[in-house]
Amino acid sequence: MGGFKKMTADEYWSSTFTSQEKLLFQRVCRTLLRKTFIVRDKDDDNRRMYFFASKYSDFLTKYFSYMGFDVSVSKDAGVVMLQNYTGTGEIAKISVNKYLFKKTETIVLCCLWSLYSDKIKSGSLAKQITVTLADINIELDKYDFNGNIDKGRWIEILGLFAKFNLIAPKGEIGSNDFCIVLFPSLQFALDEKEFADFVNNTEAKFKNRNLHDDYENAEIESPETDFDSFDIEFDESQGDEN
Repeated sequence: MGGFKKMTADEYWSSTFTSQEKLLFQRVCRTLLRKTFIVRDKDDDNRRMYFFASKYSDFLTKYFSYMGFDVSVSKDAGVVMLQNYTGTGEIAKISVNKYLFKKTETIVLCCLWSLYSDKIKSGSLAKQITVTLADINIELDKYDFNGNIDKGRWIEILGLFAKFNLIAPKGEIGSNDFCIVLFPSLQFALDEKEFADFVNNTEAKFKNRNLHDDYENAEIESPETDFDSFDIEFDESQGDEN
């Protein structure tokens, strides 16, 4: 991993990084704290940050470990990500913040995760994996989701996932050319156990029932304001940047 040397942060900063690398280091750190993921193939800016983070991954891991994070690089996926610290000692006991998704957001995220996984398993060689809202709605039907997601709510949900570098909406919702680019970071937003638990719970709750009545009852028991926690770390104090 990376090129970290056994130096203090000050020594590393003064003797290793160029002035441009210092700026890039700051941008990488702020992006990881704000978005959790850096995706190599998203755009040129992310590509620069990805290769810098890959080169100095050990140094970044050491730096973020004091905050309770690990920095992980998946070269196959082209993704750099923040994760909970996996070392030993007191720092490993820190409970890192996780983003709390609302119920509908959770279900849509699972559908996007499933669509991405299916595309990869089918051997798709496309540089960018894209889906449409129709694809997502078909996936929602598989889980017997009978909620009404209007255009405004779709904008909110997709905007939230784009904030974390999980997807990139392209075009305007409702237009013929609208699509959603799925980033490989999706596969790290949920682990397989969380996804399997979601599928099992959903099937047990909805399958072989009257879908309309059951969904209304589910909304009463577990309204949209309920939250589900997934392993996406974030810094609430920072606003989103382009």
